[in-house]
Amino acid sequence: MVKEYFKPTDVEEALGLLSAPGALALAGGTWALAFEGRDKPERVVDLGAALPRSIERRGEATRIGAYATFQEIIESAAAPAVVKAAAASMANRNTRNRATIGGNLGANKSCASLVPVLLALGASVESKARGKPSATMPLADWLSRPEGLVLTVIVPADAGVRAASLRASRTACDIATATAACAYRLEGGKLSGLRVAVGGFGPHAELRPDIAALFEGEALPPKADIEKAVGPLLAALADQRGSAEYKRLRGAALVADALYSAQELS
Repeated sequence: MVKEYFKPTDVEEALGLLSAPGALALAGGTWALAFEGRDKPERVVDLGAALPRSIERRGEATRIGAYATFQEIIESAAAPAVVKAAAASMANRNTRNRATIGGNLGANKSCASLVPVLLALGASVESKARGKPSATMPLADWLSRPEGLVLTVIVPADAGVRAASLRASRTACDIATATAACAYRLEGGKLSGLRVAVGGFGPHAELRPDIAALFEGEALPPKADIEKAVGPLLAALADQRGSAEYKRLRGAALVADALYSAQELS
């Protein structure tokens, strides 16, 4: 039961309030309110007035404030098309109106809608920990050792990069059973700088350099060959969303489809 509710107006104040044991950082609240049966926080820190939410193109990158919602990303002229598509993959408009990019990263769930595509694109984050200056680092590094609050997500803008993000779910409004995202260049008809990220095959979405290494420097093979090569590298646990074997096969197909979608859509 919530006994204390705070709405700080700056990041340092928010970090101080969050230092109390059991305090919950509240952005859009879609994760915090999603599941019954968990211990309910007694101290909630609403980040709505403390975090930036603007979306703007600066030089060779797009900067997305942590409190920007999925719907705001979709409607922004500055947001990369592939990030918009990943946000739109959550079909529930009510969820998109509340879910934030910072909350999606902070929750760091395997089924996160935006984490795989941001990893594939080589995004960075500006974050702030209590008593420390803000720091910018690759998203993959922050996710491996999250500290403080994400302030801004920085997505490189490179016209030569082809990218795609796809997911499978039981219904359009459900969280993802599996997700695959990729980004690469085509140089002389061959894949270059390939990055592949997946969700649904561990506790968190993650970059998979082992999958990327299968196809780096090669022409894009037939989808069936991609699925055959990728399948053995994917491991999943069975749950209410599917058996381990289903997830493995579906994930391999998503990787193949993403590689081809990036080529066709870019």
